Amino acid sequence: MNSPSWIPVGALGAAFQHDNHCLPVVTDLAGRTFTLYFENGWVIRHDFHDHQNLTWDMTAPDGEHLIGHDQYQATRIRDQIYFVDFIKSSERATTVSLVLNLAEQVFVAVQGQLPDQTERLLPIPTRIAEGKALTPVSTTFLRGSIDQPVTADMPLPAVTSDLIGKRIEYRYSPLEVYEHIYLNPMSYTWHCIKGAELGLADTDACYYYRISTDLYLFVWCEKIIPTLGVIMIDLTALKTTGKILGYESSESEALHNFAVGAHARIRSVIDAE
Repeated sequence: MNSPSWIPVGALGAAFQHDNHCLPVVTDLAGRTFTLYFENGWVIRHDFHDHQNLTWDMTAPDGEHLIGHDQYQATRIRDQIYFVDFIKSSERATTVSLVLNLAEQVFVAVQGQLPDQTERLLPIPTRIAEGKALTPVSTTFLRGSIDQPVTADMPLPAVTSDLIGKRIEYRYSPLEVYEHIYLNPMSYTWHCIKGAELGLADTDACYYYRISTDLYLFVWCEKIIPTLGVIMIDLTALKTTGKILGYESSESEALHNFAVGAHARIRSVIDAE
């Protein structure tokens, strides 16, 4: 048997394109405007001009004012709950993913950034010696409310341990199947059962947020091939929606940011205690 090979995210995205289980892109947000009030004091108005173009207009507590124009993609995992994703063109190798819970008027935002070439090539032993995280992918999580300032009684998305102890299979297409084992609040193991990365497995840094009953935001950052994954997992519908971000190739600085969706199957559950 040949040893499995690590592939760039561009090749992974190409493998995931065929007959995939992505949720359909929706146009529900077109023509609508939402003002996001962040816990840190930011206020960012998002104008969704049509099904793919948006303008964001940010005011910070210190008076800083920024405006950006980007292209987005939106999917709806449940009624009134949307996953919105876009590349932030004003910053290097940066994407923003928004989980908008319009039913409860709250949100969580994930800003992810891939490493530059110097950071990307830094060996893991050197990262350890310098006290850095094993992954060079950075993430920032920000929560808040929609169209009204944050108050203490708002049901903001919260860090959760609900997934810990679960082993879940994700079928992204007839050709691409993975399993996740959620180990602890900081780590999970992924394993390719079928597909372009067959036989590959690793344990990487991750984050978990509860959005609603049996609905979660799961984010992971890989270290061998710098990769950011941001997905929503609905354990009632046994379905996911989200994205994977990485570089097109090991030599390229071009981003590859592609949508993913899977049918989920809970294979086992162990006592997290």
